[in-house]
Amino acid sequence: MEHVTAGYLRQVWEMSGWLYEGRHGFRPGHSFESQVVTVCQDITDSLDEEVKTNAITDFSKAFDLVPHDRLFTKIAETRVDLRVVERVKEFLLGRSQRIRVDGQLSEEVRVTSGVPQRSVLGPLLFLAYVNDIWRNTESNIRLFADDCMIYRKITDSSDIDKLQTDLNRFGERAVENETKINPEKVKQ
Repeated sequence: MEHVTAGYLRQVWEMSGWLYEGRHGFRPGHSFESQVVTVCQDITDSLDEEVKTNAITDFSKAFDLVPHDRLFTKIAETRVDLRVVERVKEFLLGRSQRIRVDGQLSEEVRVTSGVPQRSVLGPLLFLAYVNDIWRNTESNIRLFADDCMIYRKITDSSDIDKLQTDLNRFGERAVENETKINPEKVKQ
């Protein structure tokens, strides 16, 4: 059932053009390699023009932090069949987990947020959840799984201001989506 649901969602989202074009993970014809090639080409173009490019940001524990209710709302807003939204709810709700440390198992705890990374449907649901992260930005944004890069050619001080504005918007969207930016991976 997970494969059928994922296939349906991919088909609807690809046909409607809903998925962000800068997303390279979990989509047919897109891969880590296609993201690297795209970013490298953009940086090479900047170098050829003798222009600096600034690149920044990454998510922290992104798959674990996806709030289920907000995810269900976002999926329903894509105008998929509501029965599929119900299947997604069945897939995510009622899960539990426990951990093993030094051979000892913890008590079982109910999972109230997040999507399973090692599943067919989980990464696609994460993609849907962060699909709107690019809105209202002028800088380039490339996404692969929970890795995100925002970058911009810097030709003058106005480009620095535009990048900062986009970073601020990205930060606001992250707060709105209840995701966290990983400060240890922020590079310039």
